[in-house]
Amino acid sequence: MPNSYLSISFFQRRKLKLAALIMGAIIWALPLITQAQTAPINDTPNFEGVLSLDQPIKTLPNITINYDPQIEVGKAGIFDASGTILPPEYKTVIYKWDFGDGDTAKGAEVVHFYNQAGDYTLNLSIEVDGQPYEQKNIAIFAYEKLYFLITDQFDQSEKISSLIKFAHDRGSYVELISSYESASEFLTEEELVQKLNESLPILQETNEIIIWTRGSTGLTLLSRFNQTLTDKSVFENMQFVMITDQRFIPVRNVAEGTFRTIKPVRIILTRSEALWMFFEQDNIETFINELDQRGIAYEIVDKVQKITFLNFMSYLVSYMVEKGVPSNSLLLVLMLPVIVTIVAFFKQVIGLTTMGVYTPSIITLSFLALDIRFGILIFIVILLFGSLTRLILRRYRLLYIPRMAIVLSIVSLTILAMLLLGAYFNISQLVSISIFPMLIMSTMVEKFVNAQAEAGFKQAFAMICATLFVAIICYYVVEWPLLKTIILGHPELIFAFLGVNVILGRWTGLRLLEYVRFREIFRYTEEE
Repeated sequence: MPNSYLSISFFQRRKLKLAALIMGAIIWALPLITQAQTAPINDTPNFEGVLSLDQPIKTLPNITINYDPQIEVGKAGIFDASGTILPPEYKTVIYKWDFGDGDTAKGAEVVHFYNQAGDYTLNLSIEVDGQPYEQKNIAIFAYEKLYFLITDQFDQSEKISSLIKFAHDRGSYVELISSYESASEFLTEEELVQKLNESLPILQETNEIIIWTRGSTGLTLLSRFNQTLTDKSVFENMQFVMITDQRFIPVRNVAEGTFRTIKPVRIILTRSEALWMFFEQDNIETFINELDQRGIAYEIVDKVQKITFLNFMSYLVSYMVEKGVPSNSLLLVLMLPVIVTIVAFFKQVIGLTTMGVYTPSIITLSFLALDIRFGILIFIVILLFGSLTRLILRRYRLLYIPRMAIVLSIVSLTILAMLLLGAYFNISQLVSISIFPMLIMSTMVEKFVNAQAEAGFKQAFAMICATLFVAIICYYVVEWPLLKTIILGHPELIFAFLGVNVILGRWTGLRLLEYVRFREIFRYTEEE
């Protein structure tokens, strides 16, 4: 007997399949439809933790208060609890405020004035339909004077905390702008400028700012921060106290440049022992008188010296900063003659074989931008993966240019992987570093590969180690706070390095390492 299914035409078979699919869908959906029809309908919305009015009220942590934890004495403080989420079924909601100084108020948003400085505990209790619902306590500090403290002195963090507590006990509030994580002053300046931008509303309420940073970082960051402001008159009524342990002469030159740029009332240079005394005085005038009485050294910058042949570069630097050129970029440019002179000394006098003068100089600048710890790590990782990629590609006998393109592509992926690891492990210093110095260091791979092809791996490795050593020495010399202050305060000194290089260029004697290398010959000559 013939198979009846096979005798059906093609279109009929398609119709049978479609019908079977529809029937299967109906059979699958039928239990769901039946369950939906038989399920009880509940029109009451389900609020988690919300009870009906005939049940006792339970405490729910839903109070939201917008407020400023620090309030100046005699000024209005706004306390807003209207953002508190309450179930819509409640008809009557009462907000009761107890400000901790004997005054009370009612309302979702209230205004209060504190008449005396001190710490207060503010209590907000909420009643719904005549029953207690929730309450919350917050700490409020009412201050008489507001100060700004800008610092990167991570080794003085305990002293700074004690200083802030001392000011707090005397009814003063200190807004701390700090950077303790970065070892590089260039990265520190970046972070402090960003924090100043975030604290601009508070900054505009004070007229006395304390600066306690390494070298002249605090002064240069003020000039840079002023460039980001649309209102250039923010600092005009302010007075600055700069704490420094360096000689006043170079710091004063930097302070004069900052004074020309931001135009404050004055900048006072003094020592760290004056900090405690500063918070004991009512105003700057009594502070200066107390400095005289106690014999603490200080200088006041409240005017600018006239331009002369000896300080014309300082005026040019201040002019460029005032017109928007970043101060840290200018400092890097001014430091470049110092860096190349150090490299020339190590090559010409010491006798180290580095990859030219440009390579250690650019690595030093990259370390300044990346921080020395991460700079060395990134440098080693880039060279390691670049060398491994070169070894793997040797078996494929590729042409030089495509091979180097592959090597640099692998290096870029390595940089991407390091950024990913920094994001995964929440290493903020690695995530926030600039990408351009990393890319600049990646070009060292090509130089290292070329050195291996020309002189062999051992010679290339010794050369890259010498280059890294010189770059590290240059980094620590350039990061010397006193040198940075002198160069920024007296940029005319860079012309002196031209003379130093002329002297190095006329060096005709043996290099120091050559005395070590040929010591056997010298010993034999002496015996003869």
